[in-house]
Amino acid sequence: MKLLRHREFINTECSLVGNPTLRVKAIRVDANKQSLKQQMGCHRLKSCDYFRRKRDSFYFIEISDFHQQLIDLTKKNNSQIASQKIKEEVRLKLSETLLLYYQLLQQCTFKSYNQSLKNKALLTVCKKNRSDVIIFAKLERELSRYYCPTHISSIKVIPYTQLENIFSQ
Repeated sequence: MKLLRHREFINTECSLVGNPTLRVKAIRVDANKQSLKQQMGCHRLKSCDYFRRKRDSFYFIEISDFHQQLIDLTKKNNSQIASQKIKEEVRLKLSETLLLYYQLLQQCTFKSYNQSLKNKALLTVCKKNRSDVIIFAKLERELSRYYCPTHISSIKVIPYTQLENIFSQ
């Protein structure tokens, strides 16, 4: 399987900024009929948007406007139900991304030290809003309890602007 065929500049899809495309490339997992997910026959799985390998880590990158989702869901429900729905959606995406990743490991060889890679999840937000900090910290803690350290070594919610910094170092 040719993973590099799916490599592209990360598009944050964030309408709040002029140029939503970062100067960092990653493997696009989800997006279109030519996606990695489609090629693997896993198009029905929910997944993170990108995979990226850096040194001894393999990153699952999900880019969403969680702030706007929270606002939209809060209008329909109360804030506790809204944050629960976001947590359930992210949990499903991470679970099914892990299935996709383990299937990918069966089909590809990154290097002989595949098993020592640390899986890390980065959930990126378009806008860092002070009122969301508590909700996203709670989301990080709850997801970490569920996945860490068995399947994912760390889960972080970060503003999309930090993505370039993480991968350009």
